[in-house]
Amino acid sequence: MGRNLAAGVRVAAATVSVAAAAMALAGCGRPTAPMAGNLNPPVTETPAPATPVSTLQLCGDMGAAATPPDCYLQSRDTAGLTFEVRHTGSGQQGSVTITTLDPAGAHLQTITERGVGFTAPRLRDLDNDGLDELIIPIMMASANTRYVIYHVTADGQFVRSGELAGIGIDTSAAGYTVVTARDSYELWNIQFWTFDAALLRPLVTADVHFLDDGTGHVGGSECTVIDSGGLARTGLSLEQATAQFCAEPTVLRVKR
Repeated sequence: MGRNLAAGVRVAAATVSVAAAAMALAGCGRPTAPMAGNLNPPVTETPAPATPVSTLQLCGDMGAAATPPDCYLQSRDTAGLTFEVRHTGSGQQGSVTITTLDPAGAHLQTITERGVGFTAPRLRDLDNDGLDELIIPIMMASANTRYVIYHVTADGQFVRSGELAGIGIDTSAAGYTVVTARDSYELWNIQFWTFDAALLRPLVTADVHFLDDGTGHVGGSECTVIDSGGLARTGLSLEQATAQFCAEPTVLRVKR
């Protein structure tokens, strides 16, 4: 896929003083990782039912068990669905089966992913449409984690939309799904995605490069925007996209 580089937007050293201080405390000249996006933030659209429809325990810390306990997730969006989560196997042979139940406890759908890690799935509205996506971690790593994303369709069925890899997943005010990924100690990729007929499509990537001040410390940063195949969908020129996406809150958190 063609990648067109925009002119970098250089940020003064004062704007990255926090990153520089963190590096000095760490005793090295490399930037520290930004805080990961919250995959399951609290929302208030629909309160959880007083009596859960599932008899399983609420999902939380999976602990150190080889096979985590069965548990459930409760959507707080307008659909109010319950997701029963069951793990089988261990290590690379692990599988997760998720059963969706309507507010009355009726079975709606069963989803199975194989070769997954044992971090509990999460729910989050990734496109600001008022309905939660199902986020299943399938490969844990010290840096970027790979997730499978399921998007709910108009008929209430969840469709496997694609996979995302990064440290954190956020949602932009425009309804884009934002993934922060570490490419190296000096380079971070902030990817912007959109849902198209329930499938994830890449739009653009904002690359943040940390600049050495000549002493092994951060002396500034540079943000460039690359067309990841969906720039035309945004209706922006590459120059306009650079100005807009380099100013996104998720990008600014990395630049600091």
